[in-house]
Amino acid sequence: MVLRAQTIALSIAATLWAMAGAAQAETRLSFSTGVDYSSGKYGGEETTEIIAVPIGVRLTIDDWTFRASTAYLHVDGPADVSEDGEAGDGAGAARVSTDKGLGDTNVSVERAFRRIGGTGAYAEISARARLPTGDEERGLGVGTVDYALVAEVGVSTRRGGVYVSAGQRWLGQRDDGPARQDGLQAGAGGWVPIGARTRLGAFANWREASVDGNEEPANAGAYVSYRMSERLRVTLTASGGLSDASPDAMVGVRFNWLPGALNQ
Repeated sequence: MVLRAQTIALSIAATLWAMAGAAQAETRLSFSTGVDYSSGKYGGEETTEIIAVPIGVRLTIDDWTFRASTAYLHVDGPADVSEDGEAGDGAGAARVSTDKGLGDTNVSVERAFRRIGGTGAYAEISARARLPTGDEERGLGVGTVDYALVAEVGVSTRRGGVYVSAGQRWLGQRDDGPARQDGLQAGAGGWVPIGARTRLGAFANWREASVDGNEEPANAGAYVSYRMSERLRVTLTASGGLSDASPDAMVGVRFNWLPGALNQ
């Protein structure tokens, strides 16, 4: 089942990449970075704190978008939080001090269908993969390749927007520890403009646990995004966990840069 899912995900990604490469369309390239901080007990007695410095790149060719991102992690606390913030299965070594280093790398290919029926309605479908660039033994990565297929539908207009998303994840298996299980994920959110440069939004996310018997991660939060210039946008985000599998609190700042020399 996992092998079949991997083949499907890779086939989708290869097909989308080939179609986008063949298209004669305007391209847009952007970069992002920032700092995220999260803190939680994950059902235990001691708090685990994480400081992450994410780095991302996004290439858009007409209605096709390609993304890649990773993060430098600084983890202080006993919890294994390698499962994207979910309290993990304990397969990694027990942390007795601070660990830091590169986390896993996420890549995705997305196709958007905009202004459906001449309205503000849209739909997006994305094929995603998580690559094991983080150190599994130190709890900085999952140690295997994961895949996901996610669909999103929504409405985006000058007065604001809303969306819902749903997807399926196919998880690789570690050499040690309990079996990881495939599962569903879902999300919803919305935003409204506040003036010409500012956007205020809210979101909520949920997914099934990666290991049977674990709690299901869920969180909700809000953000404010300010366009500093035509090339630079800053976003402040705050969220809280809705289960012991998620951090109790998370805050972050993100900068998105559209370099002029590459986007004429």
